[in-house]
Amino acid sequence: MGEFILEVAENGRHLCIQRGSVAVQEGKKTLGLVPSDSLACVLLCADGLSLSRQFLAVMAELGVPVIVCGKNYLPVSMCLPYARHYRALGVAETQLKASPVLKKKLWQMCVAAKIRNQAKVLHTRRRESAEAEKLRRMAKSVRSGDSDNREAQAARLYWPALMGKGFVREPDGGGVNAALNYGYAIVRAACARALCAAGLLPLFGIHHHNLSNPFCLADDIMEPLRPFVDALVFDLMQEDENTGLLLPAQKKKLSSIQRSPLPFLGEEHTLTSVTTRMAQGLAQSFAAASPLLPLPG
Repeated sequence: MGEFILEVAENGRHLCIQRGSVAVQEGKKTLGLVPSDSLACVLLCADGLSLSRQFLAVMAELGVPVIVCGKNYLPVSMCLPYARHYRALGVAETQLKASPVLKKKLWQMCVAAKIRNQAKVLHTRRRESAEAEKLRRMAKSVRSGDSDNREAQAARLYWPALMGKGFVREPDGGGVNAALNYGYAIVRAACARALCAAGLLPLFGIHHHNLSNPFCLADDIMEPLRPFVDALVFDLMQEDENTGLLLPAQKKKLSSIQRSPLPFLGEEHTLTSVTTRMAQGLAQSFAAASPLLPLPG
């Protein structure tokens, strides 16, 4: 499984397969070749481009998500492989039969881990020990199903402390918000790919339920990973205030989350390794009817 991001951001490009590699073409000219097995995901950001059927088939066979991005890098579509797990039906059945109590416990674990990781980001990036301590206490008070909505309370404390007073997290916004969207899209793709490989159905979440969102479960398990993207975006802001442009160098920095070491179970792992083990733990949780989800942080 690869670790590189292929983004197509200019119109007039065509993607196809040549000799086992993804070819990026303009007219009859091949602009470059990327080994298919080196890819973690493909981001389609241009308004006018074309794809060959073989390209989509090879990406599916390799488990490489193909993401269509809309305004400000918000994912609007994702192409994923169908039933790649050898026991896909059995795993899916345990997922669909999971009790509300189990799903609420799993969501409690995800929210608590997210808030703990937000506290770590504040401490390492802003040295905000007081605010970080408030978040750590809040993480310990998350109840089953996050019935007290600690996630939202933490967000109101976290974002102004990290990004500055007046900052509002708006998915449709530009600037810093667009940079966050770009990083989150990469993490979301990694989660969706890992869930499919584990035989789970991304459509059915443990908390997120949206009739127009086919990746509710990916959105659930990516929550504890979001703060690692936040840290990268914060670092970009310190290096260049013009983050809204998302130049190639900035995108390269954000895509480095694929290779950056992430804290997981007392060790450091890549994003692919973390999401794979999270998805497997989630499948085990459904099979055992017990919360066995390992989380980063």
